[in-house]
Amino acid sequence: MNGLSKLAVTLVAVLGISACDSDGDSKDYTYLQAVHASPDAPRANVLLNGNEALSGLEYGTGSGYVRLEEGTYDVAVDAQLPGGKTAEVINAPLYLDDDILYTAFVVGSAADGSVEPLIVTRSEDSMANNQSLDVQVVHAATGVTQVNVFVTTPDADLTNENPVATLAYTQFTNVLNIPDGEYRIRLTDSSDATNTPVFDSGPLTLAPNSNLTVAAINKGGSVSDSPVKLLVLDGTGSSTILSVGDSFGARDGVGLSELRVGHLVDGAPNVDVLLDGNSVLTDVMFKDISDYLPVAAMSYNASVVADGVADPIIDAEVALESGKSYSVYAVGMVSPTIAIEPLVVIDVRRAVATSAVLNVTHAAANPAAANVDVYLTKTQDISTSDPAITNFAYKESVQNIYVVAGDYFVTVTAPGDKTPVIGPAPLPRLEDGMVYQAIAIDDNGGFNLLVNDITN
Repeated sequence: MNGLSKLAVTLVAVLGISACDSDGDSKDYTYLQAVHASPDAPRANVLLNGNEALSGLEYGTGSGYVRLEEGTYDVAVDAQLPGGKTAEVINAPLYLDDDILYTAFVVGSAADGSVEPLIVTRSEDSMANNQSLDVQVVHAATGVTQVNVFVTTPDADLTNENPVATLAYTQFTNVLNIPDGEYRIRLTDSSDATNTPVFDSGPLTLAPNSNLTVAAINKGGSVSDSPVKLLVLDGTGSSTILSVGDSFGARDGVGLSELRVGHLVDGAPNVDVLLDGNSVLTDVMFKDISDYLPVAAMSYNASVVADGVADPIIDAEVALESGKSYSVYAVGMVSPTIAIEPLVVIDVRRAVATSAVLNVTHAAANPAAANVDVYLTKTQDISTSDPAITNFAYKESVQNIYVVAGDYFVTVTAPGDKTPVIGPAPLPRLEDGMVYQAIAIDDNGGFNLLVNDITN
């Protein structure tokens, strides 16, 4: 069985099941939740008895527990393929015992064929009460060494602490019952005698009467100093905790994000970019897009200053969330009047092993291209092709499009028209496991397409 099929088995088994409760009192029940923790595996649609129960399941998400009658279930999965197509990759039964809580993880890498299910179980009986909670910790991060797990008060010195567990990849603890209150979760390499954290949650409040599964998974496209993030399952859904990070200076518990800036205004002079009054980029030319800059995840005043212009041509507040990558583009026109504004795009940069990923942004301010159709074709002829994106509006961005690896042309037309406004423009060869950004812009009275690799 290949990696994708293994992924399908586990996703089918756990994430597609819903609305299966019974009102009968004499039946035996089991409980099931699932996590997609294979960092380079694609999205999937999950079906139960032929009915789609979940569409587009993404990496780093987990379901809540679902109550099911003990027994065997017919489950299936459709893998999401490039071009919006799907294909059934498996249809199989699954047997579940009663009085057990199951958490099924899909772990491993699709690139090297190591994807496999990891099944974690616990008793349905909980020890949590008004002063305590139950926690189970799982190491589900492929490629990450054995770790010591510390769950301490926020200000505890790890040199004086013992780990609650030492876990190798795919290992997990028994259920731990701990008092509710303020905690801090840190992971260290088990071979590091100094106990230097490779993950630091910062202060956390753990509530009583909770039943948590806390899993270390690969960061999977998130911006972080750490190779892992924590996925917290509370029985109803999931949330993510990122390391607070310190590679770029102490942040007082603030995580990291990434920011890049692009000058996309045809005819505008070179510009300088400032965050909170501090210069971060200078002499940025038209069509220049910076590299991603690591910055603290917080709110900034972003200003763009042009040579010879007294006031900033852009002066805006930009709020950056921990773990996310942002592009801030200067867009607009300088004629007949200067109308320049920031366009903020959250970039999806997680690569998948089974296809290329394409993100597209419409940054051409000319009213002639206010709404367009975008074609992605193997040849320059679009006469018999349907657009990949229809009625694409100025300042819109479409992320995370799966594309079969190969050579392509991009053609942009007016909606419903086959007359090119941009292109046919050749793309660089698209490769599996890569993420590409294509940006439509105004250029010298016409239009142009900027394409670059933004793989995390």
